[in-house]
Amino acid sequence: MKVRKNMEFGTTIALWSQCSDRFLSQGYKKSTTFEQKIELASKIEDIKGVDLYGDWDVNPDNIDQVDKVLKRYNLKAFIVTADVASLPEFGRGSVTSPIKQNRDLAQEKINEAIDMAQRLSSPMINLWLGQDGYDYSFQSDYIWAWERIMESVEMAAEYAEKKNIKIALEYKPREPRTHIYTANVDKMLTVANMVKKDNVGVLIDTGHAYCAGENIAESVALTKMFGDKLYYVHVNDNYKIWDDDMMAGSIHPFELIEFFYWLNRCGYDGPVVLDMFPYREDPFGAAKESIELIKRINMLLLDIDESEIEDILEAQDGVRAMGMLRKYFMK
Repeated sequence: MKVRKNMEFGTTIALWSQCSDRFLSQGYKKSTTFEQKIELASKIEDIKGVDLYGDWDVNPDNIDQVDKVLKRYNLKAFIVTADVASLPEFGRGSVTSPIKQNRDLAQEKINEAIDMAQRLSSPMINLWLGQDGYDYSFQSDYIWAWERIMESVEMAAEYAEKKNIKIALEYKPREPRTHIYTANVDKMLTVANMVKKDNVGVLIDTGHAYCAGENIAESVALTKMFGDKLYYVHVNDNYKIWDDDMMAGSIHPFELIEFFYWLNRCGYDGPVVLDMFPYREDPFGAAKESIELIKRINMLLLDIDESEIEDILEAQDGVRAMGMLRKYFMK
């Protein structure tokens, strides 16, 4: 296992926002401009790049200005998220909308994100189909919907291939729909492998994986086993019943330790991006504490005798595993 010594960290722009919710639409903090958000993020030395959300953060009209701001604060555009979730046209689905005009619009938005990623020298886009799902029995033709998803990803992959851009498929079981089709790592690996394109992989968001009932370390292992398909990582925490986007490791530190062990073991070399929503907390402090915890975990992984871990895994010994965690991580 090779432990990364120079990990690149990133952050979503939303982390630095007003953090509004349905009870306080104006948010819990003062409004900030895009440049102010970027400036705040740049003050944390370990942060080297940001996630950009299409339409919200970047669009074809402001992309030149966004590029200038990022360069001004020496930050990279790690990924561009296709906006197929926040437009009213997508209320009944984007690529699975019953209205062809809206399906076509969704594909245009995906291609637009690919174009913007290329313009910003970003290596990939994030495709999160949050509005593609259902809420009631007999509401959806599942086979038809999955055919549309596969068709859309394949078209996007072919377009992105020409631009040398990768597509990271982000999954989540619910919200805004009660059932999102692309709900877990298994479904995303199925899509990635059935499309048979080298530029299609998976984005693991630890909070989404928790809500999907996954062991986040096992999810990493599966992406390695089935095609080496882990392209991107979002880190946050929650109580496994809702996507709370809390500070990394604040609820499930042991799971996060195992997650980073498997990231290292499987050779993940992409950025580790904070996708958090600190409603009432200081965003700078929340980001800094999360990064320091992750750096501490990675440093302690360097101290562990790898043969000790291998012996425990071979014996499947839960008691020795707890003893190892206590010895190395509860000093």
